[in-house]
Amino acid sequence: MLGAVRCLLLAFTAIALAQAGCPGGVGGEYVPKGRQGGGDVDRGETNGRRFDFISNMPDKNDDWQIRITGSSMWVSYAVEETTDKLGTFNLDAKETKKVWDLVDALDIAHRKKGKKDEDAGYVSLQLKEPSDEDGGEVHHVFISRASDDDDLIALAQYLQKLTFKYKKRKPKF
Repeated sequence: MLGAVRCLLLAFTAIALAQAGCPGGVGGEYVPKGRQGGGDVDRGETNGRRFDFISNMPDKNDDWQIRITGSSMWVSYAVEETTDKLGTFNLDAKETKKVWDLVDALDIAHRKKGKKDEDAGYVSLQLKEPSDEDGGEVHHVFISRASDDDDLIALAQYLQKLTFKYKKRKPKF
């Protein structure tokens, strides 16, 4: 019986001390964070806008993969059986705005899906747009490397420039 009384006394003491130490609650408020470089939509940190650029060469040699999430860019490439993940780097505000403007110029959501061109090689473009339902909308298209699409060429050249600037490697798309 004495043990039960001690246990209750300890419990009441712990509750009283906790309430005295936190008189007004934890406080704070949510501050939305948009992606750096522009945009007026709160894209979040993990479920935000994401873009994948994958260049597939016809001979399965020197393939590049680039992923952009917000202002973060990740680069990897493979030569034959060897892969090298060059890693992630952060773009500044001006670079972030420019790369997303180039992605938007492609209008991936409204393009035909295309097909893989095994002879000339192809570029796979995937854009994930945030939404309130099921993690967002994903749009995926394929464009032949033989394409003369000016928007695709402009984006590819800018991705090459950024990769060289931060990783000292120039992708061969």
